[in-house]
Amino acid sequence: MSIAGKKLLFISERAGFAGGIERFIFHTARLLREAGFDLTGQFRQPDRDREKFLAPFHRVVSPEETPEADFAVIHKIQDPSRLEKLLEVYGERLAVCVHDHAWYCPRSYRYTPFGRRNCTRPYSMIRCGLCAMATSPRRWQGGFRAEISQRFSGCKKQLELLRKVPHVAVLSGFMRQNLADNGIDPARITVIPPPVSIPETLCRRPENDPPRLLFTGQLIRGKGVDLLLRALPMVRRPFRLIIAGEGNQRTELEELACRLAVKDRVTFAGWVAEPEKLYAECDISVLPFFWQEPFGLVGPEGMARGLPAVAFRMGGVEEWLRDGETGLSVPPRDTAGLAAAIDKLLEDRVLREKLGAGARKFVCEHFSEGEFVRRFRSWMDAKGEKA
Repeated sequence: MSIAGKKLLFISERAGFAGGIERFIFHTARLLREAGFDLTGQFRQPDRDREKFLAPFHRVVSPEETPEADFAVIHKIQDPSRLEKLLEVYGERLAVCVHDHAWYCPRSYRYTPFGRRNCTRPYSMIRCGLCAMATSPRRWQGGFRAEISQRFSGCKKQLELLRKVPHVAVLSGFMRQNLADNGIDPARITVIPPPVSIPETLCRRPENDPPRLLFTGQLIRGKGVDLLLRALPMVRRPFRLIIAGEGNQRTELEELACRLAVKDRVTFAGWVAEPEKLYAECDISVLPFFWQEPFGLVGPEGMARGLPAVAFRMGGVEEWLRDGETGLSVPPRDTAGLAAAIDKLLEDRVLREKLGAGARKFVCEHFSEGEFVRRFRSWMDAKGEKA
């Protein structure tokens, strides 16, 4: 039974373009509305460009309401008691789209506070709770007791409830395995890669002299911009780096660029509302994520516009970065290897164009908007048969 035209509820925390989750919600809501779904949004707090963000929804309701819905999809939720209530209200009609590691990692980042080593262990309340407490007390919201409750019992309760949710979607096979390792029944997990807006034709890329490198994303520790900056002094060929994004690490990164004597070749562009323009104007997309990125949507977004990618091979990045086909992959944290890969593309325009064409072809075949709608509709149809 097709459910196009039926009522779909999206539930999340922020109504605005705060990060990758919100961009995903906006993009998919627009596509699903165009496909005939009736969309309701439920969010806790406003964020950047709220009106634009909410435009795809037919209506928006408060978190206290329980609107009628044939299917309710949670994207981000922080309160386990709210999830418990949603399970009671929607039952077999409830689904969760898991975008990050927060469901089974109370630190959310899934790397250790000391040494920033990526974690691969399944959740353990004591071990993970102690790891999560290793932060500055200035970041504790609500004091010591509230932090203890959130980091220990809160995450445990949230994961227990997730195991009861009838239907779970993830963006990558990498995330599917993470959930299975944490006790989620693999039979209930569906992989639905995010959609990528793909222009029908590409404008001729300008002949930049020197070529332009591009990083797009939040300026927070896990995105690895500090590793990129440390790699730049080892790059032999001329370049210009544009860093598009905002975050709590920006001041630290600007100071690091000065200490490394690369500030004159780096532009901090801040938050950019339309990164598509940068994709069209730059030559190489550099994505130095050192945390285990669940998918890394900014990579395929640039690839759709013919940008070859350079990134560390880990996490969800491996789902779209094919070394020598869509870009160049480097072992995690290998800054010398990152510099060498950047140099290889800087000195060979023909290789850049070849990998850029391969990148665009790969995205068209695997991450088109039409393919996303097809997969989402199939997932919802399967849910409908069980409801």
